Amino acid sequence: MKNKKQASYDPMVIIPSDSELEEIVLGSILLDKYALDKIIGDFSSNLFFSLKNKSLVECILSLYKQSLPVDIVTLTKELQRTNRLEFVGGVTYVSSLTLKVASALNIEYHIKILQEQALKRNLINIGTSAINKSLDETVDVFDAFNETQNDLDNAIKNVVNYEIKSAGDIHSDILRKSFAMLDTNQKSGIATGLNALDNVTNGWQESDLIIIAGRPAMGKTAVAISMLMHPSLELNNAVAIFSLEMSNEQLVSRMQSLLSGVNVSKIVKKQLSNDEITQISSKANKLIESKIFVDDTPNISLLDLKGKARKLKKEQDIKLIVIDYLQLMRSGLKISSREQEIAEISRGLKGLAKELNIPVIALSQLSRSVESRSDKKPMLQDLRESGQIEQDADMVLFCYRPEYYNIDQYEVDGTTFDAYGLFMLIIAKHRNGELGEIPLKFIHEQTKITNHGISNDFKPNNEVNFTNNSIKPNKEFSSIDKDILDFFENQDEEEIPF
Repeated sequence: MKNKKQASYDPMVIIPSDSELEEIVLGSILLDKYALDKIIGDFSSNLFFSLKNKSLVECILSLYKQSLPVDIVTLTKELQRTNRLEFVGGVTYVSSLTLKVASALNIEYHIKILQEQALKRNLINIGTSAINKSLDETVDVFDAFNETQNDLDNAIKNVVNYEIKSAGDIHSDILRKSFAMLDTNQKSGIATGLNALDNVTNGWQESDLIIIAGRPAMGKTAVAISMLMHPSLELNNAVAIFSLEMSNEQLVSRMQSLLSGVNVSKIVKKQLSNDEITQISSKANKLIESKIFVDDTPNISLLDLKGKARKLKKEQDIKLIVIDYLQLMRSGLKISSREQEIAEISRGLKGLAKELNIPVIALSQLSRSVESRSDKKPMLQDLRESGQIEQDADMVLFCYRPEYYNIDQYEVDGTTFDAYGLFMLIIAKHRNGELGEIPLKFIHEQTKITNHGISNDFKPNNEVNFTNNSIKPNKEFSSIDKDILDFFENQDEEEIPF
């Protein structure tokens, strides 16, 4: 049996720490009763390397949580109560802390230095652990990689807290942004270019998790690409799409088709005439300078996706992320059931949207229960594998194409639409707005979602009608092109990439 190799610290390396600075921070708190209030959001025992100073911090925080004053007397009594006074060096050490500092003026700067040192120590520990796991032949390297990424993800959370803002400051920020929107006549969020949808949402809002769900062949990827291209090509925003199902070539082929009007099937199969190649080159030329970033890593883990998204946010300032689709992701953690794993991914995506302060759109499959209904219209309970998705999402939208189910005409709020090429976007959950059904147009040859000619100013009702009263079935499914029907019939239901 081979011996396990073990990494260790170089004895000549000095662990990042500064005991004198730790004592200055503690002395400042004891000297100035207002000092702790200035740093309470960042003040934590994790920042301190000295064990006795860690004990002092824990006692100071205990006093603070009880709304008791923090001074030499109260701190000494708390140390006595918790049997730590002798461990920290007695009253002599506590009293000596105030002699280390003349003023608490620079305490906020000092706490930042302690944060940096604590983060360095965390990185050293994580790195050493990663080396040990890599040298241990009994440890799966992919498990070690995922665990290390997870540790890195949490490293900064142990030393830096999110900023706490007062309601007054938030109130002022909201008004300032509202006046700015009024002056520029812009959307408050990321506009999709689908006018009826933008009328309802005012664009995708910062930190929102949007779920776009549907059965196979309903147009999930098509609508996602349409929503992605407008903010990038028309508004010059950097956007990213993580495609777990389609290759980057297939995705860009879709984009070329949307811009040029050339049949997407011909582009994918490379069966183009000279004129069509010229047409694509001319009309899809915008893609060359676009800020659309495509990642087609199959089976990507949540940790990998978050790492790449943070890098794109830092380097490219992306404003929108699309994930196609959620059920093909992995959490990267050891979880007993698939339902729990999907729940973990859903929570992670919502956390990512808040962390980066951008909208995150995740496509999702629906269960087969939709097909058992007479009208085939999806409901929230159809979200596949986890109710956590519904809970985490700020918006849930369903893709629904009536013509796919042999429907000739479709009625929405008293308006009857020809079902051929009709694409219904059903808003089933909207945390901050209206529910309802939005009619759009589906162009088969380009798998393109665009505005419906009579629906640009369409306003949905506040209730989603899940009955089949408005559905008028057609005896023959003659409205769909034969090529499209042949395509559907030759595909496995779960693999149709629309």
